[in-house]
Amino acid sequence: MHGSRRAEAGGDRGLEADTAAVLLDAIRREFGNDVDSVPSFNDAWADGRVPLRMVGAAGRGRRRVLEGSAARR
Repeated sequence: MHGSRRAEAGGDRGLEADTAAVLLDAIRREFGNDVDSVPSFNDAWADGRVPLRMVGAAGRGRRRVLEGSAARR
């Protein structure tokens, strides 16, 4: 998932960091604050179904990321 976020950010490291934060927020909303990071969450699953579902949940918050990125420019 990291590579996908990086590719979509198009080299904008700030946007890449924002997407990671949005994803981690979505994960923590559903699974609690005990989740340390996106990679540790991904590693906790035998397959990618749940992590991909969380990407979808975070994607519903993508507008916030895009608005924040536009404000920085």
